Amino acid sequence: MRTRGLACVAFVCSALLVLACGTAVGEEPDVVLVELDDAGDVAAWTTVNDPVMGGKSTARIEFGNGGLVFSGNISLENNGGFASARGPQDPDIGRRATGATSLRVRALGDGKTYVLKVGTAGQPWSYIQRFATEAGVERNYDLPVGDFTPVGMRLDPAPDAPPTMDPSLISQMAVYILDKQQGPFELTLIEITATM
Repeated sequence: MRTRGLACVAFVCSALLVLACGTAVGEEPDVVLVELDDAGDVAAWTTVNDPVMGGKSTARIEFGNGGLVFSGNISLENNGGFASARGPQDPDIGRRATGATSLRVRALGDGKTYVLKVGTAGQPWSYIQRFATEAGVERNYDLPVGDFTPVGMRLDPAPDAPPTMDPSLISQMAVYILDKQQGPFELTLIEITATM
């Protein structure tokens, strides 16, 4: 009877640990790659939009809702149709991401589809993956490393790039909205983590 009681106590303690920490016993916790819960971290990000190529889309970045609020308006005039929020170069991201099986974006969405772009230092290519958000819902979007696609500077195919992204080489993160999603948009990016 005493053995059963101890087993029950051990089970309850394990369950409480899972609830408190969000990971099972023995499971690796996510590694934070980009944290945006501070106005100073958000201030280091910049926007690059289609006016650099003659378009008329607008975007801004500000701190709010506990993260980086990326908002604006996508215009398809003059063959435009994209906006982006880009983080600073940080080679330490790759060190922390080494061995990752997926990247996890925590965000409050607006129902539109966004693109996570991952840059690699010293290379002319990057890797992208889309994630469709839920309007008004804060949640995690898990993006498997093997599903990232190599692209060039204009997000065109990059046949010379390695077909699979190496997380240890990540040096920059960016979020794009494109795909002719005309009109207003707003995404609150809270953090990007690596799942091992």
